[in-house]
Order: sequence, then C-alpha cells, then structure tokens
Amino acid sequence: MFPASLVKTISDAATKAGIEAACLLALVEVETSGSPFEKDGRTPTLLYERHIAWRQAAKVSRACQAAFARLGLAIPKWSKATQYKDQGTSAGRLAVIAKARGVNEEVANQSASWGLGQTMGFLYAELGFNSASEMVDHLAGNVAAQLDCLIGELNNKHLVAALNAHEWATVARGYNGAGYAANRYDARLAGAWKRWVRKTASTAPPHAPDDLSADEITDLQRKLRRLGYASVGNPDGKFGTKTVGALAQFQAHEGLPVSGRLDAATREALKTAEPIEAPRERKHATAGDLGAAGSKTIRAADRGSLFAWLKGIVGTVLVGGGAADKTGWLDQAQDAIDKANQAKGVWQSFLDLVHPLFAGPASILIGVVLIGAAVGAWFLFDRIKGYRVADHNSGVHAGPSKGE
Repeated sequence: MFPASLVKTISDAATKAGIEAACLLALVEVETSGSPFEKDGRTPTLLYERHIAWRQAAKVSRACQAAFARLGLAIPKWSKATQYKDQGTSAGRLAVIAKARGVNEEVANQSASWGLGQTMGFLYAELGFNSASEMVDHLAGNVAAQLDCLIGELNNKHLVAALNAHEWATVARGYNGAGYAANRYDARLAGAWKRWVRKTASTAPPHAPDDLSADEITDLQRKLRRLGYASVGNPDGKFGTKTVGALAQFQAHEGLPVSGRLDAATREALKTAEPIEAPRERKHATAGDLGAAGSKTIRAADRGSLFAWLKGIVGTVLVGGGAADKTGWLDQAQDAIDKANQAKGVWQSFLDLVHPLFAGPASILIGVVLIGAAVGAWFLFDRIKGYRVADHNSGVHAGPSKGE
C-alpha cells in the first residue's frame, strides 16, 4: 500500500506535468508497487536485465561482453527461466548489481531499470544525463528525481496523451515493449487506474446490508482466493475473521471504504477486479528460499528426496552385487583389500567387497525395485516442491512460509 505522502508526491508531479493523477499512480503501481528504494533505503528499486547487459557490454568490447557472460550476468536473449533467478529479494538484487558493477559499472547501470518508473539506465542521454551512473546517482534517495525521469520518458515517447485517454494498450506497448500482452501489462494498468480513481474520489458509495447465505459466502471466498487474497482461507461458507480480513484487504487495494462488509460498491468491484500482483520477493522465491524460511513442506520433501537417494544407492549395490560371480567371495574380498592397499579408490574397494555378498537373482530383483522406487520417489518429491513454490509465487499461500 502506498503511504499517503507518496500518493501526494506522485499526484502533485502528475498535475504539474498535465497527467491525470490516477493514471500516473497506476503506472507506478504496475512498475514497482510504490517502492522507490531497495532495502538499504537509498539505492533506487532496480531490476537487472541480463539480455540488455549482453547488448550494452558488446558496445564496449567483445572482451567486456565475455566477462559479463562468464559470470552469468549477460545472455543473448531474454529468458524467463534465468533472467531474474537471483533477484527475488532486495538483497539478491543488490548483490547482482554489485557483481555486475565489479565488471563494468557503467554497463551494469545501463543494463538495469531504476526507481518508481523502472527507467532503463541506457536511456540516460535522452533524459539529460552524461552517463547511466550519473543518472543512478541522481535517483538515489530521491523520489522527486525518479518521478522526473518517469515523466521525462513518457514525454519522450509521446505517451502522455495516450495515458490521459486511457489507451492502455498504446501505453503498454510504448512503455513496456512489444511483448506487453504476455504479462497482461495493459490489463493490469487499467485495473490499477480504476482503483486509483476510487481511492482519490472525494465521495464514498453507500453501504448495503450484509444478508448473505452460506452459499453466497462460499462463492465470495472462492472469488477472493482467485483474485489472490488467499488469507481468506478455505471456502467454508462462514463469514469469520479471515473472510472479513481478506475482504477488507480487497477493499483497501481497490480504493473502496474499508469495512470488511460486502456492500454494494464491493460487489460491483468484485465483478471486474483483476488478480493482485504478488510481491517481487514472493514471485521469484525458490525452493531454497522457502526451505530457509522454514517451510515444512519443502523440508519434508527434501528429507524424502534424501531417503529416495539412499534407497537408490542400496539398490545399485544390490544390482551390482547380483551381477558379480557368486563363487570365491573370500578370495575376491582379499583381492579387493589388496587393491585398496595399492591405492585403489575407497568406494570401488567397498563395491568389490560387498558385491559377492549380495549376489543372486533375488538381490538383483530387489535392487531393481529399490532403484525404481527411488527414482519415482525423487520425482514425486521434486514435483511437490515445484507445486509448493508455484503456489507461493502465485500468492496462493499468502502468509509467511513457516508451517506451509
């Protein structure tokens, strides 16, 4: 939620630039959810773009490009799978930009988007700066400067008229790029604008009585979950504290009077509301992040994967042993010891010793079963972790990861 002081600052800047305040607020919401700085309180909110670094580094030299690529900081094309893999948290983003600056500070600053409007560093010249580094220094700790760059980019791209006319697709294409539809940038912009119109309106709609049946409450709970308000809990047809809290959260987000009641205005807003965007830290969290945060699901799956791995080892030993000659195992054991004394690997010596002990078709069969069970269990637990991470990224689990 935007602090009141930031809403006023953005609204004042919009009015001065001849932009509808709700439009500029909507653009800022879609870009950064109103977070101007990283956790250090000074660095402008950033997102490092590896495919941009590939292009910008090449302008310096092939050696520079190779240096970025060698550290995993530059890739030829945009890739959803790897683009932001280590930028799910503020600490991660700060670490990435510090690493990139260690190769070439100017290229690093050109290759990230900065501030409330996520202004790309390579736009520095058209915004009146001598370098991207100068631009980033100007934006650091300075909300007004970030808004100036945002508005400057809108003017340079001739998007102010389209923004005021609510031509969301035009604004999305010009500001976010040709692939805007893939992340529904225009729809999210339109939804944010509607909410800011309500939030900045001087009059509030009247309330209507809450005379809801169990089925209506269940439908409401399901709708809230689909919109990303998972704190409503499981749909149970009871209008309890979780439902009241989730409904109040929806009202606050949509710019409605916060009452926790299903009044007439809230009913109307629910019909056209867009799902909320999960915070950046949630969207890019990994299984490792959730495990470190105390997720019981992830930790249980990790233990299950370890157990499956151990079963696979036992199965491999049984199969290997079953394939060995069953006769003369004591001699083979002595040979194995001799080989170990001759500096043969410890692991191979161990296999030489145990193979004869587990010889036989039954051992091979048991080993094959164990290996198959191990592989199946490993894939199952990996799938469980994948589902858990996907739920967290999408906002299905709205609370902290502990206990989930």
